[in-house]
Amino acid sequence: MEMTKSQDHGGDAAWLDRWENNRIGFHKDYHHPALVKYLDNLIAGRQNCRIFIPLCGKSWDMKWLADLGHTVVGVELCEIPVRDFFKEHNVEYDILQVEGLPEAKLYKSKDGKLNLYQCNLFKLSREILGTYDCVFDRGALIAVAKADRQRYVDLCVSLMKPECKYLVEIVDYNSSKMKGPPFDLQHDLFEQLYGNTCNLQVLEKDVDSLSDRMKDRGLDWLTASCYMLTLK
Repeated sequence: MEMTKSQDHGGDAAWLDRWENNRIGFHKDYHHPALVKYLDNLIAGRQNCRIFIPLCGKSWDMKWLADLGHTVVGVELCEIPVRDFFKEHNVEYDILQVEGLPEAKLYKSKDGKLNLYQCNLFKLSREILGTYDCVFDRGALIAVAKADRQRYVDLCVSLMKPECKYLVEIVDYNSSKMKGPPFDLQHDLFEQLYGNTCNLQVLEKDVDSLSDRMKDRGLDWLTASCYMLTLK
């Protein structure tokens, strides 16, 4: 599994500092294993899906999904990974202003398949982002501060079309031994966050996912779980 990032642990400035100083051990130059494993379930035979990827960094998943014919919309706070993404994948793009949000920029590929908003996620809304056939949470939920989780969930759920499928991964560990991100999230709390609005299908539960990187941060156990969500 890939551990990702937080825009809240130390604030936006700390996240920007990570990119500026190339402290990006969370970024992996491969496709997220959960997406590879459950892509058919997520797409469900549909063509040209609109797929939302919050806190996207410069994930390779976005180019892969676009190459499969889907339209990808990501959100990333820092300009560095957004520019790096297009450069590393040799994708030509335009930079557009976002109406009503002067601090935001939209990096849009010439073919319109890749659309990355560079701004704070919580500045965006359904009116700006539109609605989606799929949501892929590749570590964003466990990256936002615990106090912001419900706000994050409410935003993402508001973007779901009636038949939308939403793939999300969470982790659990002894939080007395490590401060996130990623932040621990137990199943009962996850159900509280999504249970009122979504049907929750457990794809994988409590899989041993302790990496050397997490051992170095003081953990002796860490489990990961994957859910597929649909609207009630």
